[in-house]
Amino acid sequence: MSTTTTPTEQLTTALGYAALGWPVVPGAVWCDGHFADPVDEQLVTSPCLRPIGEATTDAALVQEWWSTPGLHAPNIFTVTGTEVGAFAVAESLTMTLADNPWFAAFPTPVLAFPDMPIAYFLVRPPMPSVLLSREAHVMEAGMPLPLPPSALDTMPVIWLVTPEQAGNRLMPGDALADLIYSVERKCA
Repeated sequence: MSTTTTPTEQLTTALGYAALGWPVVPGAVWCDGHFADPVDEQLVTSPCLRPIGEATTDAALVQEWWSTPGLHAPNIFTVTGTEVGAFAVAESLTMTLADNPWFAAFPTPVLAFPDMPIAYFLVRPPMPSVLLSREAHVMEAGMPLPLPPSALDTMPVIWLVTPEQAGNRLMPGDALADLIYSVERKCA
């Protein structure tokens, strides 16, 4: 496990996400080819160290979870649901959306793993029930997503568009769906 973030940085960042209204839950670290408990590097079977239903915006609980002493600071996960939704978008469409003037004026946070051909656009629910797209799909409710500065082994999770660049707001899910339809129709 190699990471350049400190326990204090992870705690501060987790508290920041919770303050935005994004429910967070502590995550396992990647160690020796498997998810491991950050306290002792013992094998765990889930990337989330708590049940996803316990994801919270409660600052006291976030403080407790990310202050547990151990070998590593826990990764930070949010969980899609009533407060945060997400679209998984192929790299080619991600670049087209990023270049769109409407998206530039009203961005939403976008996270990615370097060298992976997909990005995750975070949005405000409700989510569209159907998204007819070959290059994007709606992430199901209850899906854990790692947030920066988390890392899986040496692969960091990074922001392509930071929450600050998006005005600390999430674009409505329907608005992003409409933009995806519009962009894909123009490219067809």
